Amino acid sequence: MEETEIKQTWQQKLLFYTTAFFVLLGIFSLFSFLFLVPFVIDPAFTTIFMEFDEEAAFCVTSRIDRRLGASNCSWTSCREGCTKDIYDCTQIFVNYKILSNHTNTSLSISRPTTTAVAFPYEEEDILEEEDYNNNEDSEWDFVEAKLLPNVKGCGYPPMLNCTNFLKSYKELGTNFSCYYSRIKPSMVISHLDMWQVYMNLVYAMAIPIPSFIISVIYLTIAYFKIYKEDEDEAPLKKNAEAIDMEGESAFREDLASFGHHFKVAMVDEISRDSLVDGVINNSVSIGGNIAAKTMTTSISTTGGPVADI
Repeated sequence: MEETEIKQTWQQKLLFYTTAFFVLLGIFSLFSFLFLVPFVIDPAFTTIFMEFDEEAAFCVTSRIDRRLGASNCSWTSCREGCTKDIYDCTQIFVNYKILSNHTNTSLSISRPTTTAVAFPYEEEDILEEEDYNNNEDSEWDFVEAKLLPNVKGCGYPPMLNCTNFLKSYKELGTNFSCYYSRIKPSMVISHLDMWQVYMNLVYAMAIPIPSFIISVIYLTIAYFKIYKEDEDEAPLKKNAEAIDMEGESAFREDLASFGHHFKVAMVDEISRDSLVDGVINNSVSIGGNIAAKTMTTSISTTGGPVADI
């Protein structure tokens, strides 16, 4: 028996393509969110929590260290690739001065006349707050701060080119605008755009997260409502079709049985009619013969008045 091809209605096709769309949307939104967490979301939150002063300070490059080996490179001023292991690092230290009343100062001034105090590398992170507070009478508000391009100190071309970054800031006495952290004054970044930071955070979270939530809600409703109802209605339809087929088959069987019984009845009726006609004819013929014989016998054997008649 050949299987008949079931044609889908336009509602079923629409439901299929809608479900496929939301499945793909959920998958892509989830993977995009996981991709954006280390590259956009985490740096944006860290930049906000570090509370960088949006008013630029005045920075001057005070020391450059070039180190080799993973054990010696606990940090680097610029790293192309945030997950890349560091074996060759260039560490740039700067002195910065917070501009009084946030007034602008020309960055084309000459190299400072005072010599910055250089701490040993092992002690560079010790007493950072004391160094910051005890420089009130000094030319600098903080000495030997770590210079980074951003809060993570890493990025990818073309947004961040470490070669160009190092060329711009590695020369001793280079002066430029910088932004220091109120939470960690030993950290200084060369570029800061808080509006762009907030926008990146909004874009990275406002698009993938709602898309994923909407996809999950639709797929849940589709599974427990739409497809579940179709599955529940399918046996009923099958049973109805089976009942219709059984009823039709039973009707055909009853019709065939009726025809058979009708034929048998007709044959029986014809047989009975033939039998009755035969009996009647036989009875008539037998009765006539008997009467003839009786009459003949009566005439030939009896005498007297009967014979005269």
